[in-house]
Amino acid sequence: MKDPVTTITGITYDRESIERWLFTGGNTTCPVTKQPLPKDSDLTPNHTLRRLIQAWCTENASHGVDRIPTPKPCLDKAYVLKLIKNLSHHKLQIKTLTQMELLAAESERNKKCMVQAGLPKAMLVFIVSCFENGQVSGIVEALSILCLIKIPGGESREFLCENVKIIESLTWVLGCKMENSATVKSHAVSVLRILLEDASSGVLERLKPEFFERIVGVFERENHSERY
Repeated sequence: MKDPVTTITGITYDRESIERWLFTGGNTTCPVTKQPLPKDSDLTPNHTLRRLIQAWCTENASHGVDRIPTPKPCLDKAYVLKLIKNLSHHKLQIKTLTQMELLAAESERNKKCMVQAGLPKAMLVFIVSCFENGQVSGIVEALSILCLIKIPGGESREFLCENVKIIESLTWVLGCKMENSATVKSHAVSVLRILLEDASSGVLERLKPEFFERIVGVFERENHSERY
């Protein structure tokens, strides 16, 4: 156990293990008590137990036991909002997006925090901005982030109503030439699928022939690559 946390049921677990149980495993109960344990419930750091573990590791260092490091501070909403604000500064965009991508890949806890801070919407707005300015830098990272944190179910319809250029922008991405083109377009298709699953009939009726042509083109290239 490296980062002990206590759940609302009073049981202490290693943070990585209980987060995997809740977020990756899709479970909603405490493994020990079987009581309800919602995914959005607080996990309180057990500092006393962590210090005891670290002290034990120090005492047994001569036996080859490594001291566990002090856990990093939890990512909070205020910091994510600061990163989103940095996207308005062109010189900071790539650095900020790279940092966001690393944080999203780090833990389920970070993904949850980023979604709560509105990062899915911010990434879609960024992609629309790239489309409007003919800018391809940052698209790779933005799409990767969206695929890591996922667009919350039920919110895609709201996003599409607020910004009618989202589908057009992602369609444009499918036609762009850039590094890691196959991965980028695969990510763009994944995001489009999530958005259109809950789209209104009006949005679906407005899809342009170009959209279907580029989607088909992506699948044809994937099939060709699999054959050869």
